[in-house]
Amino acid sequence: MNPASRNRSTTLTLSLIASAVAMALGNHSALAQEQAQTSQMENVQVIAKRVVKRNHVNTPAPKLVYDADFFQRFEPISVGDMLKRVPGVTFNSDVGEYDLPRLRGLDSRYTQVLINGRRMPGEENSGAIAVDRIPAEMVEKIEIIRSPSSDISSQGIGGSLNIILKDGARHEGGIWRVGAVNMKENRGSGFIGMSGVSDKIEYGFSINVQERYNPKSKVAGAQEGDEREEVKESDVRDSRDVALAADMAFQLSKDGKLRFNILHMDTQREEKEDTRVTALKRADSNSPFTVDEVVNESQLEDIDQSNTSFGMDYALKTSAGELNIYASSHQFKQDKNETNFEADFGDPLELDEREITDIDDTENRLGVNWKHQFSTVESKIGMEYVNKTRDFNVAVLDDDGNLDDENDEFADFEVDDQGLNLFASGSWALRDDLELELGLRAEYRDIEITGRDFNGNITRSSDDRIDYNPSAHIRWHMNEQDQFRASIARTLRRPQFDQLNPVELTIDDEKFRGNSDLDPESAVGIDLGYDHFIADSGVIGINFFYREVEDLIEYTQSDITVGGTDFELRQAINNRNTGKIMGVEFDFSAPMTLINAPSAQAFFNLTLLDSEVKDDYFEGLERRFSGQAKYVYNLGFEHELAALQASYGVSYQQQGDSEEFEGNEINRISYDGNLEIFIEKRFDNNNYALRLSGQNLLDAEKNELIRQYDDSAALSSGQYESTETEVENTSPAILLTLRGSF
Repeated sequence: MNPASRNRSTTLTLSLIASAVAMALGNHSALAQEQAQTSQMENVQVIAKRVVKRNHVNTPAPKLVYDADFFQRFEPISVGDMLKRVPGVTFNSDVGEYDLPRLRGLDSRYTQVLINGRRMPGEENSGAIAVDRIPAEMVEKIEIIRSPSSDISSQGIGGSLNIILKDGARHEGGIWRVGAVNMKENRGSGFIGMSGVSDKIEYGFSINVQERYNPKSKVAGAQEGDEREEVKESDVRDSRDVALAADMAFQLSKDGKLRFNILHMDTQREEKEDTRVTALKRADSNSPFTVDEVVNESQLEDIDQSNTSFGMDYALKTSAGELNIYASSHQFKQDKNETNFEADFGDPLELDEREITDIDDTENRLGVNWKHQFSTVESKIGMEYVNKTRDFNVAVLDDDGNLDDENDEFADFEVDDQGLNLFASGSWALRDDLELELGLRAEYRDIEITGRDFNGNITRSSDDRIDYNPSAHIRWHMNEQDQFRASIARTLRRPQFDQLNPVELTIDDEKFRGNSDLDPESAVGIDLGYDHFIADSGVIGINFFYREVEDLIEYTQSDITVGGTDFELRQAINNRNTGKIMGVEFDFSAPMTLINAPSAQAFFNLTLLDSEVKDDYFEGLERRFSGQAKYVYNLGFEHELAALQASYGVSYQQQGDSEEFEGNEINRISYDGNLEIFIEKRFDNNNYALRLSGQNLLDAEKNELIRQYDDSAALSSGQYESTETEVENTSPAILLTLRGSF
C-alpha cells in the first residue's frame, strides 16, 4: 500500500473510532424508536434482519454469542470471513485467506474449533480446522468460549470456537440466495434451504455451492553474504465448495425426541504458482551485484478434500431430570497432487518432481449425559468414548518417476487414538443475583503411532495418560443491564501427531526426529469480565484474561555429525519454561443517539494482546508467543433507511504486527487493514433483498521480514546472517447477492 493509501486508511480509522465513541456517549432516549423499527423488520427474518450486537448470555461460564445475522449484511462467504469481525480473532494466513483462526493471537493449534459442540477432523496434523471451507450460509450462530465448562473438550488454551449449524426446529419455510463475486475473474454461489415443524416431526435441509477465486502476487528478495535472490510470483487459488446439511427430529413421545443429522462438505481446489527467480552475485561488499542465472518455476496443486459427519441423539425428559444419548461419526479425506516444473529462462518448463499426499482421518464418538434440577441446584454428569484413526501418507517422485528419499517432509504414519472423557458439574443459585458453577473433567487417552521412513523401516510408540481439568465460574448479575463474571479453568494443547512420530527423517542437510515422550501443554487460565446491556439495542463489555502455560512444545535446532556428515537436528521438545499470556478484550455496540441518528448503529471491538516466554534457541531472550499480534480491532456502522427499505454500512479490521520464531529464524509479519462496505435494497415487503458489498477495498498488503541469526550475541548486536523480504497482495472483492424466501 502506498503512503497516500496509508494516510487515507488512518483517516478512515480515526473517523470511525470518533463516530463509535460518540455513539457510546449518547443517551438512551431514542431506544423506543429503534425497537419499534426493529419489530417492523421481524418479517424479513434471515433475509435482511438487522443485528449488530452480540447476544445476552445467561450462563456463568464466559462466552460471546453472535447470531448469523450479525455478519450477513457484509456477505461473508465462509466461517473464516465471519470470524474476522469478532473480538480477539486474528489470522496469519496469506493475504485474502481466512482459514486457520487464532484466538487471542495464538497459533491456531491453541484454538479449538467445534461444530455443534463436538470436534471435527481436518487437514492439519495439529488438529487445527480450516474454517474457510465451512459455508457462512449454513451457520445459525457462533460462540466464542473464553473459558470452558467441564462438558466440552479441554483442548482450547486460547479459547474455543463453537459453530452452531441451522436446524429445522428454529425456522419454518424456505430461503434462497444467488450471487457472484469478482476478484479479477467472476465466480458464482448459490444456496437453498427448507425447514418445517409439525407436532411430530421437525426437518431441515440445505445445499450451498460457492466458488472462490483469489489471485495473489508476491515480490521477495533474500540476501546472504555476497549472494542475492529476487523472486516474482503469481499465486492463484481457484476453489469450488459444495456443502449439504440435513437434520430430522421425531417426537417419539411427549418427553422423548430422536434427532438425526448429516453434514457433507466437498472442496475441489486448484493452486497455481508461477515464479521467476533471479540469482545475483558480487565479488565483495564493495562490488555491484550481477545476474548469475534466471530460473522459471511453476507449481500446480490439485486438491480434493471432503468432510462427512453423521450424528444421532436421543433426549428424554423425566420428572427426575433429562437424559441425552448421542453417537456421531466424522470423516476427513484429502488427496493432493503437487507437480513442480523448472527451467532456465527462455527454455520450456520441464518436470522437476511430484508430491502426492493422502490423508484419511476418522473420529467416532458415543456419549451419554444426565442433567438434574433440584430447587436452586442444577447438576450434570456425562461420559464419552472417542476413537480416532489417522493415516498420513506422502510420496515424492523425481523427474523420472522414482521415489525421492531425500526430499520429503514427514514419513508415513498411522495413529490409533482412543479416549474416555468423564465430567461432572454443578450450578448453584447462591442468591437471587449470584450463580456459581463448579466442574471437573477427566480425559484419558491411549495413543499408538506406527511410523515408516523412506527406506520402509517401521517404528512404533505408545503412550497413555489421564488429565484432570477443573473449572469454576461465577456470575453476579447486579441488575437487568449489568453483570460480572469470574472464571478459572485448566486447559490443554496436545502434541501434533507428526511430532510424536518416532522415525528419524533425513531431508537434505537436516534431520527431523519425532519425540514420542512429549507431554501436552497445560494452562491455568483466569478471566474477569463485565457487561453492560443497553436495553435490547446495545452492549458494552470488557474482559481481562491471563494464562500460565506449562510444558510448552517447541522445536530445538542443534548441529550433529553422523557418519562424518554434518546435519542440523530439529526436534520437538517440552520447553520447561513457563509461558504467560495476558490481555484485555473490549467491545461495544449501540445506537448513535448523540448525533440524533438512532437508526444508525456503530460497533467497535479491540483486543490488546501480550505474552512472555523464554526462547529455546536464543539464550536469555524473552519474547512473545510465536505469531501473536500485538492487537486486533474491528469498527464500523450500519445505517437503516426504513422509508426506502434500504441500508448501508462500513466495517474496518486491523491487526497488529507479529513475530514468528523458528530456531534461528525470526519472521516479522504485518498486514494492512481491511475495509468492507455494503449497500442493501429490499423489495416486496422485505421478501427479497439485493445486496452489493465490497471487501479488501484498500488493496491490503502482507509484509514479511525474515532474518536468521547465528546465536544470541548476533541477535543482540543486530548482526543477521541472512535477510529476506516478502510483499504479498491480492485484489478487492466485489459481491452482488440476491436473497429471497418462500
